[in-house]
Amino acid sequence: FATVRHAEGAERVALPGAPEPMARATVAPELLVEASERASRMLERAKAEAEALIARAQAEVAELRARAEAEGRAEGAARLAAQALALREHEARADERALDRIVDLARLLAERLLGEQLTLDPTRVTALAKSALAEARGARTITLVASPEDVTVLQNALAAGELPRVTRVVAQAGRPRGSIRLETEIGVLDADIAPELDRLAARLRETLRHES
Repeated sequence: FATVRHAEGAERVALPGAPEPMARATVAPELLVEASERASRMLERAKAEAEALIARAQAEVAELRARAEAEGRAEGAARLAAQALALREHEARADERALDRIVDLARLLAERLLGEQLTLDPTRVTALAKSALAEARGARTITLVASPEDVTVLQNALAAGELPRVTRVVAQAGRPRGSIRLETEIGVLDADIAPELDRLAARLRETLRHES
């Protein structure tokens, strides 16, 4: 029999032919250190990659948010611009309507003022007739057509020799006061006051439009 001493110091009798017991496996300390360091490096790398992923995700979220805000601002700006244009167009139409009313009123007032002047001083129509006759210098015989309200004054002027080349004065119903038409052997000259008032109204409209 052989006596085998174990590491613990105990003695055990070895039987003949029995296999010797295996020694307990041990790990070198340097291997433990290396494994620990490798695990630490892997952990640090994983942590860095995770932080990088989080940073990229946050950057993408910030970019998306900024883009959404920019698009929202652009949409808001476009909406405000459209509203401003619509308001400007509405104001322009309102200004144009107001301008038309002003010009129409001015024309009406001018026409009424002329009628009142002729009522207060009927001889003014004689001056209008003389002005019309000056435009028909080449005519020898002239028929003067006027408003029924102006006929008496014009006939008196004709009798007084103030209307040369006029052979007669004729009344025309519906013709406004101050409106004269000359019928001659070479043509007709209509000295209607309405077209002149229209021209004055057009000039007034242009003046007011440029001043606004």
